[in-house]
Amino acid sequence: MKKQLIIAGIAAAMMLSTSMTFANTATDNTTPKKPTCNCKCNKQKPPKMARPSLDEQLQLTEEQKAKAHEIRMKGHEQIKPVIEKMKAKHQEIKEVAKSTLSQDKKDKKIAELKKEMKALKQEARKIRTENTKEFEAILTPEQKAKFEKIKKDARAKHKAMMKKGKRPNKEFGPQAQNAQPTPQK
Repeated sequence: MKKQLIIAGIAAAMMLSTSMTFANTATDNTTPKKPTCNCKCNKQKPPKMARPSLDEQLQLTEEQKAKAHEIRMKGHEQIKPVIEKMKAKHQEIKEVAKSTLSQDKKDKKIAELKKEMKALKQEARKIRTENTKEFEAILTPEQKAKFEKIKKDARAKHKAMMKKGKRPNKEFGPQAQNAQPTPQK
């Protein structure tokens, strides 16, 4: 009899705590929502880093900030379809690699797709370059010099990362999970 009372008490406590938890989460509207990107992609903004933003580093005026934002959004809209095409080509390469085609046909198709992918990468690079030039046009000579230094430092940091065998974007590429650093020449 005592065992049954103890078990019943524990069960009641568990059900009560569970129902209280669900009641709290259902009515709890105090948790702040994570901010989303201002563009149409609705992605979450990355968390603030310890280092200041480019706008802060260059000490942009409010007018420059507005123009820079406009330039970024325009560039985002221009590059978005190119990135989508690149993703589609990448998926196509994966599908061809898994297909039952003969190895010779697979190799030819993959080579053709990689050639198309290379053209898309060049198109994306062209858009980014134009976007950067447009951004630099709104900067003062002092800000341009500082921007060049920031770009130079970023390139050096990237180069150092690559020397250590770290890839900047580990999710990209079919061998991404099992990536081995390539020897430097």
